[in-house]
Amino acid sequence: MLNGLALILAALSLGCGAAFSEGATRLKWEMLIPSTEPLAFSPNELPFDQQVALRNVMYWKGHPSGELSEEFALQRDEAKKRVDADREKIAAQGVDLDALYDRYVAWATEIERRGTLTEKKYDGERVAIAGYLLPLDFDPAGATEFLLVPYFGACIHEPPPPPNQVIYLKSSTPYAATSLFEGVTITGTMRVQSENKNLSFMDGSDDVASSYLLEGESIEPYQGEEGGQ
Repeated sequence: MLNGLALILAALSLGCGAAFSEGATRLKWEMLIPSTEPLAFSPNELPFDQQVALRNVMYWKGHPSGELSEEFALQRDEAKKRVDADREKIAAQGVDLDALYDRYVAWATEIERRGTLTEKKYDGERVAIAGYLLPLDFDPAGATEFLLVPYFGACIHEPPPPPNQVIYLKSSTPYAATSLFEGVTITGTMRVQSENKNLSFMDGSDDVASSYLLEGESIEPYQGEEGGQ
């Protein structure tokens, strides 16, 4: 849980390929994230035992007392014992575990806020960007609505990327993807516009937020410098 957001933000994305249309601004995914000051606190830099202690606090707080089954009530009691032991252990290091948890919550809240920040300068601009396609409908003849994400596997059985790393794509013509997470190059007009789309899976569905809309004029298989993705 401590590493999830940081791993998402640090995930490798497709670079610029050779298939970009002339006259379009070539974007890389990191260009969609406005520059911000580095955060003074990062849970990933804490000693390992403090990271474990934080995970235990989060598990405990994630199972509040109330109408719990007997099994979950026992698990919560065990989690509380671990937290109490961690509190004493971390206190011996001169660290207040409850204050550390408050710092973590503030950090996570700021990370979430930064994930919604957008680069307004691309609003209305003709751009080209490479990424991975997730169809929002499954017409065999081709779909016109997709999510474009920066790395393979995004949104499937894991937290989605932050909204400013998800693009809602509306294609001017249907496109039949050859596979899930097909690597493509998109050229079109970018809009800074928040969307919330339902993405269906084999075992359910989930809503995914995006901060950008791309009005796609062309979709082509991604071709990197060496012909791969």
